[in-house]
Amino acid sequence: MAGCSLADSCRDEDFKIFIKENPGRTIITYVNSTAEIKALSDIICTSSNAVQIVESLPKNEKILFAPDRNLGNFIKNKTDRDMVIWNGSCHVHEEFSIEAILKLKKENPDAKIIVHPECELPVRMIADFIGSTSALLKFTKTDNANCYIVATEVGIIHQMKKENSNKLYIPVPPAIQHVVVVNVVL
Repeated sequence: MAGCSLADSCRDEDFKIFIKENPGRTIITYVNSTAEIKALSDIICTSSNAVQIVESLPKNEKILFAPDRNLGNFIKNKTDRDMVIWNGSCHVHEEFSIEAILKLKKENPDAKIIVHPECELPVRMIADFIGSTSALLKFTKTDNANCYIVATEVGIIHQMKKENSNKLYIPVPPAIQHVVVVNVVL
């Protein structure tokens, strides 16, 4: 059975302890989590509405955010709110390397680097645009560039090509190349 590394990084028994260790906080949970984690939460958000949800709360509201630490830190930096963030992550967004992105940028100097807010801070820092899946799609549709270096799930590129087949979309390869070792008996 296929799972989600982000959802798997936040088990409900551990999350219950985390909540008890951080009382009096409004619990905001990213939609990519289990039903058990959502049931423990006050608010469920997506990457496209997370910043707006946090900004809609009173400025002195104390927040607990889960399960993605990168998205949580992105929100915290954008809103400057008092947030305690669960230390979970999505393996897809953790595997992008700055070196690979900069190499692609050197090879494609006119390309814009676009990333999901679940990417780590160094990747977000070199991005031309940071956005949710829908925001990335909209950006590539309305932006005047013809080439994009894309740091998020590679499946989004199919949608981008459907919207603008005349543009080039370059997926960022993972930093860790998975090597399959096969034992051969001669």
